Amino acid sequence: MSTPSDIAAIHRSFRTVGSALMRVNLNNTHSGNMSCRDPQDPDRFWVTASGSQCGNLAARDIVQVRFSDMSWESPARPSSETNTHRRVLGLPGVNACVHCHSIAGTLLGFESPQEPVFLLRHEPPGTGRGDGLFRPMDLWGAGLVGSVTVGTYKSTVGSAEMEERIPGYLRQAPLTIVTGHGPFARGENLEECLHHLSVLENSAAAAIALRRRGIDTLAIQHTLRTHGPHPALPLPPRRLGCGDLLPDPAADAATRPDFAYWLSYHFNFGLGAFGTGSMSRKLSAEEMLFCPMSAAPDGVEVPLYRIPLRAAQPEAADVRLHRLIYAHTPFTACILASSPLATAEGLAALTAAEGTGALNGKSSPIERTPERHPMVVPIDAEAVYYKVRLPVAGLDALVPGPAENRIPELLRFGDGCCLIAGCGVIAAGEENLGQAAYRVSLAERIARFRHEVDINHRLIGGPPASAFE
Repeated sequence: MSTPSDIAAIHRSFRTVGSALMRVNLNNTHSGNMSCRDPQDPDRFWVTASGSQCGNLAARDIVQVRFSDMSWESPARPSSETNTHRRVLGLPGVNACVHCHSIAGTLLGFESPQEPVFLLRHEPPGTGRGDGLFRPMDLWGAGLVGSVTVGTYKSTVGSAEMEERIPGYLRQAPLTIVTGHGPFARGENLEECLHHLSVLENSAAAAIALRRRGIDTLAIQHTLRTHGPHPALPLPPRRLGCGDLLPDPAADAATRPDFAYWLSYHFNFGLGAFGTGSMSRKLSAEEMLFCPMSAAPDGVEVPLYRIPLRAAQPEAADVRLHRLIYAHTPFTACILASSPLATAEGLAALTAAEGTGALNGKSSPIERTPERHPMVVPIDAEAVYYKVRLPVAGLDALVPGPAENRIPELLRFGDGCCLIAGCGVIAAGEENLGQAAYRVSLAERIARFRHEVDINHRLIGGPPASAFE
């Protein structure tokens, strides 16, 4: 049996992840369910109770269940999908499973197999099931979750068919989506499940926005399926909890609250997926504080690293990017955020300028100066008043080599902000993280106004975004 301290830690993890899911609308008040193995008893696991508020869990809402006979000793009844969780937790290396009712991720499945919009066909021979496959088109989704099977089921809530098929999909990948019902994620712990779900939602939101802008997302997915996701992934995304540096406890005391505030801000307002991106503060000419993500929910511990600014070999790609910016610009704070609408708007701008080949990490056929890069032009009054301009570069700008100073040039030209198509926003501040965070949120809002005006133009005959540029 678990000790009281073990149970307290389990309950704390359930509450942290459940609250985070609700804050970013991946669940409503009572939807979704979560489970994890008991760390002390191999015959037991914990699962949320049927009808419980995943965003506001009490101890009575987390039920301990036996693997062997599915019995439990609690006044509350376990979730109706407990047996699916039991089967998923039986997979090698899996300690947790989370199911949520996210909007964008679930929307991917609402399409006709005869006229697909977001999904490649992925129907096993002889099954007649009509499954689909979603391949994220952004760097984070492609690198962290990969292809996601979208399964069609005769019954989509707690059915024997789900219990049979979902573990098979999750054996191959960290995520699968039940058509019309939402995704399931598996992981080493509940926080890793949240990370996978957050990345998927970010990628789905970017894909939907891109398709609504008139870009053929299926053509891009076919290319990625044939040639692989973004050749060499020029900025390989870090996997949650994986790093090549040790956190520096001495760096935390005075600066952790500032980093924690902006990490939570970006997560809560959908400016990036949990565990993606990065942020840093230049402390002196000799060193910086570096965080290996730019979005994380309250209650999740995030490491900070004190890193020399003089380049070391070998160095991680994200660390190299921040060092590069501080070496060639006057900025003292930097954030790389996977903001979904800004990602989509950057992709749309690059496609308009150079074609879809530019979205697969290929170098631009045009010799670019900052002034000659594709540009996302704001149409809202605040951004126009502040004379904001958002130059756009492709993923090739992240590749180390002869063109390694392009991003600092774009940041200087864009007054501290630029878009990397397929990656997100790079924003910098002259004095603090707050200035960089403002530019991230400004870029996402510029993209949202353009996105909404374009939808009105396509659906109800409103003027195009270009009329307000």
